[in-house]
Amino acid sequence: MNSYSNIPTNIICGFLGVGKTTAIQHLLKCKPDNERWAVIVNEFGQIGIDGALLRSDSVEIKEIAGGCLCCVGSQSLSVGLNQIIRNIKPHRILIEPTGLGHPAKLIDALTAGFYKTVLDVKAIINLLDARQLTDKRYTENEIFIDQSGLADVLIANKLDVYSDTDKQNFYAYVMSFQPPKTKVAMVDQGQLQLAWLNLNRLDNRQAEFTQSHQHHHHQQQHKANNSQNWLMVEGRGSGYMSTGWRINKQFQFIKSNIPDWLKSVFEESSVERVKGLMHTDKGWLSINHSRHEQQILNTEAHDASILEVISSGHLNSNLLNEQLKAQLVK
Repeated sequence: MNSYSNIPTNIICGFLGVGKTTAIQHLLKCKPDNERWAVIVNEFGQIGIDGALLRSDSVEIKEIAGGCLCCVGSQSLSVGLNQIIRNIKPHRILIEPTGLGHPAKLIDALTAGFYKTVLDVKAIINLLDARQLTDKRYTENEIFIDQSGLADVLIANKLDVYSDTDKQNFYAYVMSFQPPKTKVAMVDQGQLQLAWLNLNRLDNRQAEFTQSHQHHHHQQQHKANNSQNWLMVEGRGSGYMSTGWRINKQFQFIKSNIPDWLKSVFEESSVERVKGLMHTDKGWLSINHSRHEQQILNTEAHDASILEVISSGHLNSNLLNEQLKAQLVK
């Protein structure tokens, strides 16, 4: 492993629902055929969803669930990284932290000690939704502030739905940063350019809240019907709650019921995102719902239905569980 050094490594971060996974999917499609890439995906909850969405025969995907990488513990990160470096010998590593993760300690871990010579950490890329810039739940959130502040490349994703005011707000926001951003852009559908991955990282960008930010994540498991066929897991941290499910594919949901069920979930005003893969009576669906976007797409078959709800307030997990069961084919 010591013989391999200076692997280009990119952190692609951003708050919940900004389209990080879509952006990485786009980058993987643009990957040069002669290069081996690896992706480390970290999720807030215990149910790994993004790893399944990014599944690829040509790219190594490593999932680390249960909170932000910097707080899960350096061992989880180092074990995953070391396995990738030793077994894959990648030409590039992409790291997608949870949207609720503070990037500062992750940057520190990747640029010090053993990894200082093994990894070449390039520009930190942060995606945001410009419509969030008028919402204090984001603009006053310590994680949101520092994700943008530490970024070398600041991208406003979802350009296709922006108003002129949204665009003006983004450019005004960009101008507030010192030192200036290396690259600023607005894109549709997470269409990042490969060239941006090779931009250099400035090491003098400062986080405002690194010292005060504390991340605590606790989880407990509830197994419905005392079976691994239907597993529900709750989590909490950074002021957010999650409820996730891994459900045996023998269970099928009624496809026509899914839109109304999702609408009912978002009637819980504090729900921020619903994401997952569901096996229905009409095939498999990929679901990615946030406050601003509702996306339900047909997708390929998977090993299990996986689903996660994230909320900035209280979640009644047992009620959600019963409502989800009500959508099953009888």
